[in-house]
Amino acid sequence: MRKVIPFLALLTLLVFIACGDDSGSPVASPESTSANVDNEVIKDGRGNQDTPVQDEPAVDSGVVDSVTPPADVPIVEEPEEVVDPVDVEEPSEGLDPVDVDVSGAEETANGELESPVEAETPGSIEDDGRGESSADLDEVDLRPANLPSPTGVNPPLQGTFLDIASFPRQYLFSGAAKDAIPALTNPIFVRPSEVSYLLEDDLVLGVVVDGVARAYPENIGWWHEIVNDRIGSRSIAVTFCPLTGTGLVFKAEDESGQQFELGVSGLLFNSNLVMYDRRNDSLYPQLLFTSIFGSTLGDALELLPVVETTWRTWKRLYPTTEVIAATTGWNRSYTSYPYADYRTDDGDTFAELNPSLGFNDNPHALRYGAKDKILGVRLNGDVRAYLFETLGDRLVLNDVVGEVDIVVVFDYESHLAIPYARQIGDLFLNFDIVEDQGFPFNMMDEQTGSIWNIKGQAIEGPLKGAQLTQVPAHTGFWFAWVTFWQNTRVWSL
Repeated sequence: MRKVIPFLALLTLLVFIACGDDSGSPVASPESTSANVDNEVIKDGRGNQDTPVQDEPAVDSGVVDSVTPPADVPIVEEPEEVVDPVDVEEPSEGLDPVDVDVSGAEETANGELESPVEAETPGSIEDDGRGESSADLDEVDLRPANLPSPTGVNPPLQGTFLDIASFPRQYLFSGAAKDAIPALTNPIFVRPSEVSYLLEDDLVLGVVVDGVARAYPENIGWWHEIVNDRIGSRSIAVTFCPLTGTGLVFKAEDESGQQFELGVSGLLFNSNLVMYDRRNDSLYPQLLFTSIFGSTLGDALELLPVVETTWRTWKRLYPTTEVIAATTGWNRSYTSYPYADYRTDDGDTFAELNPSLGFNDNPHALRYGAKDKILGVRLNGDVRAYLFETLGDRLVLNDVVGEVDIVVVFDYESHLAIPYARQIGDLFLNFDIVEDQGFPFNMMDEQTGSIWNIKGQAIEGPLKGAQLTQVPAHTGFWFAWVTFWQNTRVWSL
C-alpha cells in the first residue's frame, strides 16, 4: 500500500503538467512568449493603438521615454539580435551633424529647400515650444553667406552694352570743372542732437563699419557728392549723385591699408557722376565703378553695403549713430536742394542719354517714370530692379539673383529697401513678414521659426545670434538703372 500512494501522486503531477495551471492558461515557453509580445498591439489608454512593443535601442522621440505593458503581459528579455536595424534611423550621408537638419526637404526649381515637417536626425535643432532653442549656439553653423562680385565672371562688365576697351568717351559730358564740386575728406562727425540742418524725413546713407554707425546725409551729397572717410582702421568713399539719385559706398584703401581719395571730375556719363582717383587721375563712372581711363583701366572698385533711409528711421535703428557736422569748411546751404523740381520731373534727365529711353531695347524702359525709385541689385552679372511703387507699404520678398538666394526687406514710409543673402551656413531660409513686432517690423524664417529684425539679425529662436550678409546694392532713379543695365529684369508680384 505504501508503494501505491507515491505512484498515485506521481500520476497526479503528470496530469497537472499536461493540462495546465488552475486558471486554464497553458504554460508558455520563452520562445512562444517572445513571439506573442512582439506582435501584440498596446492601447494608449485613450482607445488609440500604439506601435507594437519591441525591445529596441532607446530613441529619444521627444514625446515618450518608454511604454509599460499591462500587468498581465509577461515581460521577457529578448536577445539583442532580434532588433531590426532598419528601424534605427541613421544620419543622412554627408549631413554635418552640427548643422540645422533639413533632411526630408524638397528642392524647388530655384534650388531652395522647403521646410520639412519634422527634423529629428542627430544634430537637429529642437524648439521647446516657446521659440527658444534647446541646442547650444556653439553647435550651430552660423556662418554668413559669401557673395560673388556684382561685376560678374566675364570682365569687364556684364549686364551692359558697354565695353571698357571701346568705351564711348564722346558721350562724356562736361558739367563743371574738376573739383568745382568739392569732395569732403575726413569731415567732423557729431551726435544727432548737435545737427540742425536735417529734417526727420530727409534721406541719409547709413553705414556701419566695425560696429560704428555713421550717417551721410544726402543734403551733404547735394553739394559735395563724395565723402572720403576713415572709420577706425577702415577707409571708405561715400558717393552720391543727385542727377541719378544713386548713393554707392566703396572701399577706399590700397593693398597696404592706406587711405586713398576720390574726387569729383566734373564729367558726367548718362547724367551720372564720374569720379577720379586722386593718385593717378583714373576715371570711374559711379554706376559702373570700373575704370574707363588711366593706368587702372578695367579695374573695379569694391562695392560695400549701404542703407538709404530717412533720418528718423536711421536714428531709430542706430541710436548711437554719428552724423556729419554742418561745419564742413564750405559755405553751403545744407537745408536747400539746389536742383529745383528735378527729382519729380520725368522729362528732365539733365544730360543726353546713350541710348535714349525711346531707343532702349529693354521692354520696360518706357513703362515706368524716369524718376521712379528703384532698388538695384547686381550679382554675377545678373541684374534686377525692384520698383518702390510696385512693392506696397511693406514687404519681405524672397528672390534669386545671379544664383544667389536673397531676401529684400522693404518699408515704403521709411524709404528703405535692404537686400540680404538668405543663407546661414548650409541652410537656405525663406522669410515671411511679422507685423506688429519690432521696428518697423520683424520677419520669421520658415525653416526654424527664428525671428529676425530688419538689420538681418536673428533675435529669437534656434538661430538667435546669427547675422545675414547684406548684399552690396543701391537705390536710384529708374532711367539711370535701365540706361546703364539694359538687360535688367524687373521684379513683380
